[in-house]
Amino acid sequence: MKSQRTRTTCAMLFGLGLLCSPATNARAYAPLGGTMFELGDEPCLKGRGNCAIYPKSAQLPSGRLVAAFEKSTVAASGGAAGQTLPIYTSTNYGSSWEPLSAVPAPAYLTSDPAYAKFTSHWTNPYLYVLPQTVGNLQAGTLLLASIVSGEDEYYRDQKASEPSWVPSNDGDRRDLAIALFASHDEGSSWEFVNTVATGGWQGGSAGAIGQHIANANTFAQVDPLWEPHLMVYNNQLVCFYSDENDYLAVDPSTGEALLNPNNDTAPDSHGQVLVHKTWDGTAANWSGPIVDVAGTTVTLSDGTTQIGGGRPGMSTVVPTEDGLWLLTFEYWGGGANTRYKLASDPLAFGADNDVEGQPVSQLPTTAGSGQLAQGGSPVLVKLGDGRLAYNASDSGNIWVNASGRSDGAWTEFQTTLGSGYSRNLQYVQGTGRVVILQGTWGGASDDALIRYGEVDLGYSSGPYFQLINRATGLVIGTGGNTTDANIGNQDVPDVVTEARGSVVNLATQAWHVTVKANGAVTLLNQAGGRAAAIWTGNATTGQLIGQWTDDLADGSWVLVETDSGYARLQSALNPNLYLTAPQSPGQLQLQTTTSDGTQEWLLWPQAAAVPAPSLTTCN
Repeated sequence: MKSQRTRTTCAMLFGLGLLCSPATNARAYAPLGGTMFELGDEPCLKGRGNCAIYPKSAQLPSGRLVAAFEKSTVAASGGAAGQTLPIYTSTNYGSSWEPLSAVPAPAYLTSDPAYAKFTSHWTNPYLYVLPQTVGNLQAGTLLLASIVSGEDEYYRDQKASEPSWVPSNDGDRRDLAIALFASHDEGSSWEFVNTVATGGWQGGSAGAIGQHIANANTFAQVDPLWEPHLMVYNNQLVCFYSDENDYLAVDPSTGEALLNPNNDTAPDSHGQVLVHKTWDGTAANWSGPIVDVAGTTVTLSDGTTQIGGGRPGMSTVVPTEDGLWLLTFEYWGGGANTRYKLASDPLAFGADNDVEGQPVSQLPTTAGSGQLAQGGSPVLVKLGDGRLAYNASDSGNIWVNASGRSDGAWTEFQTTLGSGYSRNLQYVQGTGRVVILQGTWGGASDDALIRYGEVDLGYSSGPYFQLINRATGLVIGTGGNTTDANIGNQDVPDVVTEARGSVVNLATQAWHVTVKANGAVTLLNQAGGRAAAIWTGNATTGQLIGQWTDDLADGSWVLVETDSGYARLQSALNPNLYLTAPQSPGQLQLQTTTSDGTQEWLLWPQAAAVPAPSLTTCN
């Protein structure tokens, strides 16, 4: 007679449908992703390879994702005037995307003559959902901060001189500013709110600093603004951004950047500082610019000294689990080109008088992981469970700080999407995975693409299971390894059988059983989201199993029910081979059919309230 425990086990398995239809993380899943936007034959206002760049995204309370990016194609005006910013949406957690709307420039959204000069909605979007009410802005409002401008006068000059001229790089737009927009219908329509900050001429920056100067730019000024980053702090809306206006110094009493009174006419420093402004949601204007990273002090040809040397740029800010705030940014003044700062107050990064920050290479990493990527355009996000995730343009990999602390170690994880300029990371509530958006940054004739993909970094939504072998009672684990075997396990296969509960990190013994398009399943480890797959990729007898990023459109395993309530894991590439356990703890491998129980697995819910099952046969 079978025990009550065995009967309970069988009921749970069949109730979950694991053997009839495999268990899955019930959300759509597209690790390889696809293309959100591809430039056609439209003429561009800049080099084609960077005509569509800088994708950013946000998730709405409904679960819908929205994304925005720069698309610098020539407007109907024959120049930049009339350029709009595209908004895309995903209703399946980032597995596919479609166009939703296009946001016009302020000149077309308000009749206020003060904003009539902002005729082009250009670049650097940042989407943000208000977590609370701020002044007149209600909680849940979708905000967009982005760069707007007037005409690209350099483009118009060149076209007037030579109609067949085709741009290979950036131009010279007038009247740059950071504008704030709001949507109350999940991105379908937009209203203009105000301008956060204003600059002057683009001056070729950043692709051709001081080189592509329009005829109307009499004093060859380079005073654009870039890269807004929004957050709410102390009941205020905060906007961090990069500022190329010419600042003489930092006010020692207020931390505010002191503008050169001859900013519009004096020799330009070609420098840049990182600043932030605050707004209570009701005042007519935002605060003055408070310096976060000043850069070095430089002396100009007229003897003026100004801050902004090294051009710190591209702020991203997150809270850490130990009560601090982490700022990452790029820096081009020599040495490490990607850096960070820590502060106890996100509005006081500049208080330490560290004008250059610290290299990200100084942050600790776990065994096998390389130093955090550099190359500029760093992006830093906080995951739903408190972990931190980071990437930069030198690598397609992601680094995760499992503790979320400022002093925590970072572990490197592979992804399916290569490096890119300002590659965006979006934590997705509902799947627990991260959606990656990547924009190309190529030459004058390269294709311009906005790509997307998903990556599981562990601890994602949905049930996890231990896979218990019938013959040995051992479970499938990774020997305690939490990342790709070729990163964290000396480049050897690491998917093994081991005693249940024998490792410090029990998550390494738990797996998602995720159905793919072909009906086969992928086993994704709880600790790092890595897939258990054939080490060589060749489904032949004796092949071992390792874990790495899920880089297959189809599943690796077919769950085949046995007559005992267990299941075999058949290779999807070779139906003659099955995942086979050794008789004692050790490496899994592919073998032809056996009848000794070493190919039979019980899928036991990781969070089950009942004890582990006895290994008697169930019917």
